[in-house]
Amino acid sequence: MKLPARRYWPWGVVLLGVLAFAVLILTRPRQEAPPIRPKVWLVRAIAVHPRKLRPVLTLYGEVQTSRSMRAAAPGSSRVVEVPVKEGEAVEAGQLLVRLDSRDFQSKVVQAQADVDELAAQLRLERQTHAGNQEALEHETALLDLNRAAVARMEKLRRRNLAAQATLDQARMDLERQALAVTARRLEVEQHAARLAQVEARLMRAKAALTMTEVALERSQVSALFPGVVADLPVAPGDYVQANQELISVYPREQLEVRAKIPAPHQTEVFKALNRRDLLPAWGESLGTRFDLNLRRLAGEAEAGGVDALFELEGKEEKLRPGLPATVHLNLPPRPHAVAVPYSALYGSDRIYRIESGKLEAVQVTRLGDYRLPGGRTWLLVQSPAIDAGDLILTTHLPNVATGLPVKPQVVALPEGE
Repeated sequence: MKLPARRYWPWGVVLLGVLAFAVLILTRPRQEAPPIRPKVWLVRAIAVHPRKLRPVLTLYGEVQTSRSMRAAAPGSSRVVEVPVKEGEAVEAGQLLVRLDSRDFQSKVVQAQADVDELAAQLRLERQTHAGNQEALEHETALLDLNRAAVARMEKLRRRNLAAQATLDQARMDLERQALAVTARRLEVEQHAARLAQVEARLMRAKAALTMTEVALERSQVSALFPGVVADLPVAPGDYVQANQELISVYPREQLEVRAKIPAPHQTEVFKALNRRDLLPAWGESLGTRFDLNLRRLAGEAEAGGVDALFELEGKEEKLRPGLPATVHLNLPPRPHAVAVPYSALYGSDRIYRIESGKLEAVQVTRLGDYRLPGGRTWLLVQSPAIDAGDLILTTHLPNVATGLPVKPQVVALPEGE
């Protein structure tokens, strides 16, 4: 049976449509792809001119005092009077703390009595020595007489003119007198030793008397210099023990700042001090600005650096020991140095120069801060690869790399830079 031809017409129409679509695709005009242009970053830059500049080293330290007065109780006593308060300014000679003087006056009287007693013993010893010397002369004379008597008795006894008992008695008297002379001579010879003993005891008694008199004097604490009361741990009525701290005072005009100089700058500062170069500095604390002078370095150093001691010029009423302070130390000038904003630094030792519209990395050495006339702080760096007139990138880019195309906008340097 033969199928009708019109049943295949729809499939023929679909096939013709597909062929027509394919012909249109293959014969369409081709459009050239637009060229891919790299992104050019619009950045800011400054033109630098290397020259000799003085870097500023920023340090963080603490206000302290090089001299202070710490008074302690000379003995056990009760506090009678405290006419000052903590933080109060005092003048030289002003009474600060007074203890009960009766606790010390009795000890002075006792020590004085010991001195008087030993002085009397010393006089007695000297008088006794004089008597012993005179008695020794008499005892020696009696000994000679006894020897002569024994000699006569022996002659009489040989002639049977004296009894044996009389001779024995004469010899006993001689031995007894010889013993008396020996004892008296020993007394005379021991005088020097006895005298030294009494004199030593007298010296100790006088020293004890002096100590008690000093303790009595120190029972009233007075300021040795104009200063400020730093610490006052006692009050009237308190009972204090010996060597317990009563008050602490520091001089108003002898404050200094202790700050640690990092190890990389330690040798430079040490050499400058040995050359007696002036390294000006200034500090700030609690909004107060003050001038400083670097006087000396600490006697001991640590791995992180060495402490520097800065002396204040003049006096600052607001400063107190223990306050934190920021110190800005001007280091010796360094040649071929340039100042750049902190935004120009990448990592710890890299900045970028703009050459022919592209970035080029430059390794630098950080020298410290640089104070601009307006008060802002830039970074001072040094590199032999930097020449006069080089454009340095100051815009901090997130994906910076050598060869990155940029369009620089040159910014004028601050006045005085």
